[in-house]
Amino acid sequence: MAGNTVWGVDIGNSAIKVVKLTRGGPDECMIVDFDIVDMPILDDEKERTTRLREVLADIAKKHKFGGDHVYVSVPGNLCLHREFQLPPGSEDKLADLVQYEARQQIPFPLDQVEWGFERYEDPSGVGVALIAVRKNDIQELLATCASAGLNVHGVTAGPLCLFNFVQYEFRPENTVLILDAGSKGTDFVVMNKRQVYFRTIQIAGREITRVLENKFKVPFDKAEDLKKNISKSPQLDKILSVIEPTVRQLGAEVQRTIGFYKGRARGARIGQCYLLGHTFRLPKMAEYLQTQVREAPFAIVEGLQRVKMAADLNTEVWNNEFPTMAVAIGLGLQGLGMSELKVNLLPQTVQKHIEVDTWKPWAAAAVVAILLTLGYSYTQAVAMNQYYAKTINDFKGAVVNSNKYSKEKEQAMVGMEQLRVEADRWTHLARDRGKLTPLFANLVGLRQKNPDGTDGKPFFGTEAKMFLTSAYVSRMPLGGQGGLPEPAERVSLRSHDSLLGKNSIYKAYANDKIEEPLGAPLEMRPEVPLLVVLCGEIEAGAGARRKVSDLEDYLKKMPEVQDIRAECIEKGPEYIEQIPEYEWKGELKVPEVKPGAVAPVAAPADPTKEKKFQYSSFQVMFRWNDPKDPDRAPKERGDAASATKAPARPAARPVPNR
Repeated sequence: MAGNTVWGVDIGNSAIKVVKLTRGGPDECMIVDFDIVDMPILDDEKERTTRLREVLADIAKKHKFGGDHVYVSVPGNLCLHREFQLPPGSEDKLADLVQYEARQQIPFPLDQVEWGFERYEDPSGVGVALIAVRKNDIQELLATCASAGLNVHGVTAGPLCLFNFVQYEFRPENTVLILDAGSKGTDFVVMNKRQVYFRTIQIAGREITRVLENKFKVPFDKAEDLKKNISKSPQLDKILSVIEPTVRQLGAEVQRTIGFYKGRARGARIGQCYLLGHTFRLPKMAEYLQTQVREAPFAIVEGLQRVKMAADLNTEVWNNEFPTMAVAIGLGLQGLGMSELKVNLLPQTVQKHIEVDTWKPWAAAAVVAILLTLGYSYTQAVAMNQYYAKTINDFKGAVVNSNKYSKEKEQAMVGMEQLRVEADRWTHLARDRGKLTPLFANLVGLRQKNPDGTDGKPFFGTEAKMFLTSAYVSRMPLGGQGGLPEPAERVSLRSHDSLLGKNSIYKAYANDKIEEPLGAPLEMRPEVPLLVVLCGEIEAGAGARRKVSDLEDYLKKMPEVQDIRAECIEKGPEYIEQIPEYEWKGELKVPEVKPGAVAPVAAPADPTKEKKFQYSSFQVMFRWNDPKDPDRAPKERGDAASATKAPARPAARPVPNR
């Protein structure tokens, strides 16, 4: 369980680093205390353990650890790291499959190791990173911490702490390499999203000190001081030339490890390398390494970007010791529950004991609350019994009244649905009022389209010899009660198949029953379609039907037109046009009338001076359904319900590539 205050304790070979972090906001934390205590490098392991316990006890007492949660790290060289892939779709049985693989991958019986795993996305399935440490090493570490009174809640591998630190601080989006040079080894950590690969290179600060010790024939302590103060030494160039072979050896190991990783990761490319540790702050150290390892640009991490610092801390000491604090900060982030990787190598028995201790106060409080509740309930039971009896009687009376009022409500609602339907029908008046005028204008002014999409000749007029004689637009059903004047020579619409027959456009709106004249239920329906009937005459001839067909095709392309039916009657009215006679002066010739004589009423028609025109009748019938105000479908009738700021760039100094 994550706490709000956590100590990260990094027990190194030459120093113990501790950092105290507290949680701020959901993704904010602050360092409120820290310390670093140098440890002499002792060859006698027993003597080193005794000294280590004394130093931890002094630190815990000085900084008042109390019952604060503590997370400690295990060096990377004590950790076994394995990667494997599980087939897709194995999430449900992930724990069982990982345990089976652990038996195959770990070269020790599982009861002799503490292990954990992290899953990550892999193109071939589910990727798993397995981390294991021998139980003896874990138990020895816990015994040392217990002797100092530390309340250990978590144990994890040092390379995972470096992963969590860089992930929280810099949020890298590509593959990143972390090199942390300690005293006895350099941690090599590659992070690709949630995938981690690490190993320890056995070349670090101690090897450089040994080289200086052998070259200048001085004790180890003197050689260590010489290394730390290289920049102040008058023999700077000479010292650098002495340690350069060791640096090149480290670079070769780094390059070889990168090649091994890339071979396993199928050609992955490292985009950035972060350098941690005092060793990389030595003059020319990072530059020498960069000349050998050209895989990615190097950057020395020199300060914090997202983790806050308390105002009362000694910033001078912190800035000097910060390069070695990354593991301790990563431990604190995991303890606060803000880390990406959460492997905890604490023995399961200890974790369960911690969970029990965590819930003991709550369990005791729950028992007290239960006892108090029982006592209170007992004292209230007698009084509440009478109240419940009275409530039951009141409820029975309420049920009787409810039944009475329900019947009155049903009687009051009789006829309300019919009134709602009628009111809904009248709402069409308001919508249709603004629809009819532009509808008439659009139909009367229809124009053909040219091949280039521009408006061409009008459909109706003297030029097309096609005339619109009448138009009918209404939601009232057009049936046996009439609707259009019907000359004898025009096909009667009353009995037209498109209105009353099996192809009637009203059929879907009349309960699948065609009545004459379509019945009262249809007339009262609010969803009766808006019917348009265009009647006209067109000069008879071979092109008459084609023009009507062109009109039909044009209307079909209009999104508002549905269920169109068009027909052309071959024989229609005949018109006679007399050809007037003109004088030679251009004036209309009229019969001469002598004075006193009576003018003839009408001159006899001269058949040779007449022109006859034969016309055919046509009619086009369709339903107008505006997509912006569509008619309701019949199936809906009677339905009462239908009325973050991007992260800053890393606080790191780039290393020049020379």
